[in-house]
Amino acid sequence: HVVAGADAVQVVAGDTTISARVVLFDPRRDVAVLYAPGLTAAPLAFSSVDADTGADAIVVGYPEDGPFDVRAARIRDHETLYGRDIYDAVNVGRDVYAVRALVRSGNSGGPLIGPDGRVLGMVFAAALDEPDTGFALSLAEIRAAGIDAAATASAPVGTGQCAP
Repeated sequence: HVVAGADAVQVVAGDTTISARVVLFDPRRDVAVLYAPGLTAAPLAFSSVDADTGADAIVVGYPEDGPFDVRAARIRDHETLYGRDIYDAVNVGRDVYAVRALVRSGNSGGPLIGPDGRVLGMVFAAALDEPDTGFALSLAEIRAAGIDAAATASAPVGTGQCAP
């Protein structure tokens, strides 16, 4: 939803701003991948196994347009949740982790990381009725969106209309 309708996107790395292109946009899963030529940061590695219920995890991001933030998390459940796509047009089932953590606006798109530093999933929502519960797409779900192919893509794709 962050890049929906965007004509231009940028990646900020330290004091450097780099023009980027959206190379994957999936409004059903709310997944996007950016290609930022010139970005020298090493990519995060993906976990080779699913996280177990009760496992420790870490939520990383820039919530509420603030500074970089790291929060402890615990996997509550691994389940299929149903909700609307980013345009509120269709019902979508998503393979997700429910996590006990402080997840705030702005954490969307950030990684859910295991204690070994490997990515377990991608944060996409906070529970409206429980302030200490958030949700992350599993690796299987973001792989289904096409992130493996997008890792080497450089051609831009459309980003649809701005999400409400």
